[in-house]
Formats: sequence, C-alpha cells, structure tokens
Amino acid sequence: MGLVDVVIIAAIAVLLALALRSIRRSGGECSSCGSRGSCSAHAAGAPCPAAQDMLRNVEKNLGK
Repeated sequence: MGLVDVVIIAAIAVLLALALRSIRRSGGECSSCGSRGSCSAHAAGAPCPAAQDMLRNVEKNLGK
C-alpha cells in the first residue's frame, strides 16, 4: 500500500468521524430548525407545530 492510499484512507476515516460526531451532537428532529431555542414544543418534547402545519398543507394540496 502506497503513501497515496494511506492518505486517502486517513481522509475518509476523518470525514467519517466528523459525520458521526455531527449526528451524535445534533439535537434530534429540531436540530435544523431556526426557532428551536424559543419553541415551546421543543422545550416540552411535544410534536413540532411547524412540521405538522407543513404536512397538513401538503396533504391538502395533494387532495387527501
């Protein structure tokens, strides 16, 4: 195995470790929401009202 192979494998290992760290540190389903700091549903562990509203709109537009 040459030096290039070792460098490529090391880069892949580092990227994998960073991806796993990011997943572990994410805040669950609210992790990408900009309002999670002030969201009462997030604080109470309740379902997300924004996601529920979005799903209702999609179902309405699809005719369900």
